[in-house]
Amino acid sequence: MPDWSYHTFFKPLLFRIKPEWSRDLTLYTMNTLAKLPIGDKIIQFFGHMQPSEELKKDVAGITFPSPVGISGALDSKLNGTTAFSNLGFGYIEVGPISVKPCSLEKPILRKTEDETLWYPHLHANLGLEAARLKLQSLQLKIPIGIGIKGETENEWQMLVQRLDEQADFFIIGEDAVRYMDKIRRLTAKPLFIEFTIHRLNSLTPDEIGLLAADGFLIREGIEIDGGIELGKSEMPYLKKGIQQLLPFNLPIIVSGGVHEPNEAMELFQSGASLVQLHSGFVYSGPGLPKRINERYLYGNHTEASRDQTAGWKSFFMMGLGVFIAGIIALMIGLTEVLLPYDEHFLGIQKEEIMAFDHNLFHFMSHDRICLAGVMISAGFMFMQLSYHGIRFSEHWARKAYVIAAALGFFNIFYFMGFGYFDKLHFLYYLIIFPFFIYGLYQTRNFRIGSKGVNTYNSAPWKRSQLGQSMFVIAGMSLFSAGIVISIIGMNGVFVKEDLLFFSLTPEQISAFNDRLIPLIAHDRAGFGGALISEGFLLLTIALWGYREGAKWVWWTLAIGGLPGFITGVGTHFMIGYDNHFHLSPAYLLFVFYITGLVYSYSYLNGGVRVSKARMMEAKKV
Repeated sequence: MPDWSYHTFFKPLLFRIKPEWSRDLTLYTMNTLAKLPIGDKIIQFFGHMQPSEELKKDVAGITFPSPVGISGALDSKLNGTTAFSNLGFGYIEVGPISVKPCSLEKPILRKTEDETLWYPHLHANLGLEAARLKLQSLQLKIPIGIGIKGETENEWQMLVQRLDEQADFFIIGEDAVRYMDKIRRLTAKPLFIEFTIHRLNSLTPDEIGLLAADGFLIREGIEIDGGIELGKSEMPYLKKGIQQLLPFNLPIIVSGGVHEPNEAMELFQSGASLVQLHSGFVYSGPGLPKRINERYLYGNHTEASRDQTAGWKSFFMMGLGVFIAGIIALMIGLTEVLLPYDEHFLGIQKEEIMAFDHNLFHFMSHDRICLAGVMISAGFMFMQLSYHGIRFSEHWARKAYVIAAALGFFNIFYFMGFGYFDKLHFLYYLIIFPFFIYGLYQTRNFRIGSKGVNTYNSAPWKRSQLGQSMFVIAGMSLFSAGIVISIIGMNGVFVKEDLLFFSLTPEQISAFNDRLIPLIAHDRAGFGGALISEGFLLLTIALWGYREGAKWVWWTLAIGGLPGFITGVGTHFMIGYDNHFHLSPAYLLFVFYITGLVYSYSYLNGGVRVSKARMMEAKKV
């Protein structure tokens, strides 16, 4: 459930039902997906949220993959714990867990216009035994901080003993401080003492200094109307709390208040070691941890870090080869259509096919022109990924390039499957494949993770969610169309509209020349295979490369889509094959394409201004 789907499709529906129901439904669904055999791979493919190695941070002797966590109060039933580990979080808070279950006496209130949540309290949980059973079933690769809440000395000891195996660190309240010595005998895990904003304001430095903690956690929420309200209004109090705790030189976790990357950066700059999301995760979407991670990483880089990567030129040359081959194929499709070795395979001249049925010959031209358009589009996108992404060590760009290219190279098996050795295609593969292999080798050590400058939930960012979703749908549609066309090319070869266009049956074509259908099938399957590669490029650029100010991404999508659309639709009208039902998927795809360009323009092309002063502050984090 990345932001483009959350804000465009799911959030409008989820916010029409009760907060508890929408929360449980969302977390349960995400967790169910994450637990599937390849569920984590699906989440990573659509969200690409895995944090960079450069974000690793050591706090209280624990290595956190990223400085962003999730508040335990958001998931009191532990419905989403597995899913959270795939969303870019560096750790997960669980709890507070008490010996006996605790529920909410009043419903959660959601004030959408203010982006706030109201809880009667933040102590709801399943109880010790139920929570422990759920935690034992987890196999997470990120740290878990367990909040515990006891009433007596025996309860505190029981909670620590029973949960010590699952916890990487414990979060306890002030009321446990009197048992601190006994708790420390039971666990070697770091102990973080939590304060509410209200309580922290009433403590003196001397009182805080006597707590003997390994770190502090400032709990989200402002006391109001007999409960706890969460939202952006917490920020001033959270920053004030950080200033109170900084003199003790201990790690500080700040929970809540963050709805935008800039607010997380403000907390880091104020002295927070880690931040936890709560209401911001609900309102800004599951992509918020990724956006914060990318902004944090960007703040710790300078222009000098954008060194050019070896291997990008080789990848660029392969893309250029695909682009030039597409132009050559287009010229052939518009003029000769059949090459001498095609005619040799058939044993007839193209004039004989035209005399037999000129629409059949034009249909063959249409297949080759469509293939040429797809090759031109794919070649352009390959070059753009090389120059703007791989050149600066963008892992996502290399991943998109390599998988799409590999899918394209599999086309050779299509050609071989029809007993027809296409010499030109084979020569084309011989020329570009070495460039691919050399580029693959030179870029083998790319690190996962990307930098981003997105700071605010601005109007362009909100509009871009629809734009991104349109491109994702377009990419998936092209990819699926490529699979369908490949299957048709390898089986029936023609659809009903094709046969109506040239008014022939497959039997009549075979009776005229028994090698004609295998040649057409070879072209159709090859076109489908190329469309799979182009669709994957469009899909992954939209999924993984969508970042504020990334003008090259917008221009890649804008220019890269045109050759395919122009040839795919234009050639039908050129040859008179203007069956609108047959072309309706292309028409719909064009609507997605234009809508995506319009709604993405201000976000991708708006340009981002980051002052030198802000950059220097960010680098201090």
